[in-house]
Amino acid sequence: MYASPLHRHGAIISQASLVLAGVATLALWPPREGPMVLIALDGRDAGRLVGPALDAGAVLAGRGPMPNMIIVDGVRARLAPLAWRGVIALAAPRGLCGPVSAA
Repeated sequence: MYASPLHRHGAIISQASLVLAGVATLALWPPREGPMVLIALDGRDAGRLVGPALDAGAVLAGRGPMPNMIIVDGVRARLAPLAWRGVIALAAPRGLCGPVSAA
């Protein structure tokens, strides 16, 4: 009886996937305070994020790498309620967001 490589190594692949997902989550978890990228989940232009970000006490730091993102400096607890509007906050690592540009 032949067992496919996926069948033989399924448990290892599943565990490795969980580890990678955990590492990605930790890497992108927004800091308590500091630089974050706000992402409009509906894909619309990030310009509509500016008002809510400022209302939440954030300071604009630049544009994100995609049109539906902006980079802000703020407090996670104040930005978290934006999730109810379809906006998530993630950590803004330099490698992902590139150099901060004028918003």
